[in-house]
Amino acid sequence: MNKCLYILILLLGLWMPVFPQNVVTIEECQQWAVSQSSVNVQKEFNAQLLKVKLNEASSHLYPMLEINGGARYQSQVPQLPFTIPGGVDTLSKDQYHISLDFSMVLFEGGKVFYGRQYERLLNQAEIRKLDIQIDQVKEQVIAIYLNLLIIEKQLNILSSVENTFAEQLDLFNNMYKQGVVDGNTIAQLELEALKIEQQKGALQATKESLKSSLSILTSKDLSNATFVVPQLPDVDTTTQSWRYEYDIFENQLACLDYQRKLHFSKSLPKISIYAQGGYGRPTFNIFSNKFDWFYVAGVNLNVPLIHWAKTKGVSDIINLQKSIVRSQEADFEKSNKIQIQEKLNEINRLQKLLELDNQITAKYAQITSACKTQLKNGTITTYDFIKQQNDEIQSLINQEMHGIQLLKAKYELMALKGKL
Repeated sequence: MNKCLYILILLLGLWMPVFPQNVVTIEECQQWAVSQSSVNVQKEFNAQLLKVKLNEASSHLYPMLEINGGARYQSQVPQLPFTIPGGVDTLSKDQYHISLDFSMVLFEGGKVFYGRQYERLLNQAEIRKLDIQIDQVKEQVIAIYLNLLIIEKQLNILSSVENTFAEQLDLFNNMYKQGVVDGNTIAQLELEALKIEQQKGALQATKESLKSSLSILTSKDLSNATFVVPQLPDVDTTTQSWRYEYDIFENQLACLDYQRKLHFSKSLPKISIYAQGGYGRPTFNIFSNKFDWFYVAGVNLNVPLIHWAKTKGVSDIINLQKSIVRSQEADFEKSNKIQIQEKLNEINRLQKLLELDNQITAKYAQITSACKTQLKNGTITTYDFIKQQNDEIQSLINQEMHGIQLLKAKYELMALKGKL
């Protein structure tokens, strides 16, 4: 019996459909959009590229081993101008050699260290640019998500008003049958109901379009998703910023410093070792015309003497470039602070509007309720009632719009501060 019950439960579990997640948050949409973006792949490629460039920057310090060989014929060979008792072999004009050559740089003025650091800085700059792209993706998601919320709020308000008009129509249809009101009153209410239906249709089309855009960004089917109004994020009221652009400016200054060091390293002594071993004719002994083994090993020292003038010129160029970067950073900082302050002012304005919105909508609701009674009693016209109803709708829409606009302004402030 227990076994049959277990099988039945298992079959029911397999038969019942698995419903996908229906409620989505703005944070989830951001995570999905970022994960589907090519930025993460580009970051991985940059990490791999850095490894290759670091190896390339230090590759000339690796030992070099190669096989060299050759054969040549020359028109003349060295000869002594006098005769030595016992004789000396005359070199052959055809000569041959094959050798194994080894060389290795021991010190190159710090070029390897500076080169590797320079490549790391360039890679960090590229990563920061990709981080900026990630923030741009998040901003795009926020804009679409909040626009969806605004439209949903408007649709809810219009649906509520539509229900009110339906109730009024039912009431006045009964009154019309009793001969209390004329047909013009009903026609005006029906016309207003049609206008509301038309507005809802346009908003619904926009909503579906925004859902499609968000679905493409996140690679998720959000056609039946429910969107949650996020909590107002906490933001500080200072103009301090942590934008990635500041890291890029600092990175550019550091890169210029390492360019100076790289160029200066060319003026420092360089030390390398070498060795060669081979077989051929002639060897290093030019008085022997026999095929024989030969080898040589040594140390090379290279000390540049007149490279300082060029180094001074490069240093002056780098100083000018650093001044340009600092001026660009100052301009960006000024612009960023202005934008932050403007956004703070917008937030304060919206907060004050919302404080009054609650009072305004409450007053409109009272007046509309009174107008319903007046319309029944015939003390006001249908046009007056519709105008009052439209004014209340607009006040409710304004309240909802201001709430979402405040939410949007706070997210935009976070973006301006680099805190998304």
